[in-house]
Amino acid sequence: MVLELVNITKNFGNFVLGPLNLTVNNDVMVILGPTGSGKTSLINLIAGILKPDNGNIILNGIEITKQPIEKRKVGYVFQDPSLFPHLNVYNNILFGLRRKEREFKEKIIHIKKIIDDLDIAHLLDRRIDDLSGGEKQKVSLARILVLNPNVILMDEPLAHIDFLARDKLRIELRSILRKLQIPIIYVTHFEEDIYALADSIAFLDRGKVEESGTLKEILNSYTRPTSSLFFNKIISAGNYLTGEVTKCQNDLTEFKVGSIILYTIGKFLPKSKIGVIVKREDIILSKEKIRTSARNIVFIKIVDMVKIDNIIDVYLKSGNLNLISRITRSAAEDLKIEIGDNIYAVFKASIPHPIREEKE
Repeated sequence: MVLELVNITKNFGNFVLGPLNLTVNNDVMVILGPTGSGKTSLINLIAGILKPDNGNIILNGIEITKQPIEKRKVGYVFQDPSLFPHLNVYNNILFGLRRKEREFKEKIIHIKKIIDDLDIAHLLDRRIDDLSGGEKQKVSLARILVLNPNVILMDEPLAHIDFLARDKLRIELRSILRKLQIPIIYVTHFEEDIYALADSIAFLDRGKVEESGTLKEILNSYTRPTSSLFFNKIISAGNYLTGEVTKCQNDLTEFKVGSIILYTIGKFLPKSKIGVIVKREDIILSKEKIRTSARNIVFIKIVDMVKIDNIIDVYLKSGNLNLISRITRSAAEDLKIEIGDNIYAVFKASIPHPIREEKE
């Protein structure tokens, strides 16, 4: 399944969306942008809630631009789940199915699998008012998945969920979405959503796509400043590292980035792939190997230094490991560091923030 937007435009009078050209394959595209950039309008056009002034929306080679909403088989997850308070969780999940469909053996098996994948079997008899924000979003997603949509649109579904629940749900959501093998568009303004969920990224600003590409392509090019302060701030806030888990003991996980062994806090399965964020300012630099409680000590080469006012971003590389440390100009002068020097990069195991896990 492939979703294509070809020269889509929509004029709102004081704001023009487009022309837009995007292709979403059987993966998760995260659309990032500041408030008012046109993110929600874009997915409303795909859903059929809005009609474009020009352009084409094509799903798997079939044009759906003028199709009514009910024929598009598009699932839409909103910021605030639209669940029915007079129905329990199970009946909310079944709501969109016809009565006969609920009795088909294949459909019953399909529904049970979705419930198990989302880990909500224990909630089926609960009232909606008794659920947490994260649980409500899982129920909302289950109600869409039982209908076998061709496309899923998600409009900042984690925006109103508390910080700790949001972290856990992101990791679970990635695992669920990657199994679907359909085009998924996830709208957000959270940096963590990009790293946790995206296969590809499109950055929308003032109605236009300013940057797009796979997650790897975007991360490899983010040192090149764009015209958007918002995009630069979001995409350059931390180091995103991916590696394979080699050991986990007592909540301490060891993982490898290339040949470099690093540590983070949390329980992850050996051989699974994890992604973590390490903030630039949390990486300490030292010319000498220091005695410290920090688990992560990497001998690494300085490949670039970029001055921003009184701050210097120090770009570091060792094999497949790339890091950026953010230090003050006075600290750089005290260290007497230059491009080409080898130096120790140090950070505690509690610093890498786990954001993604992909099991074998």
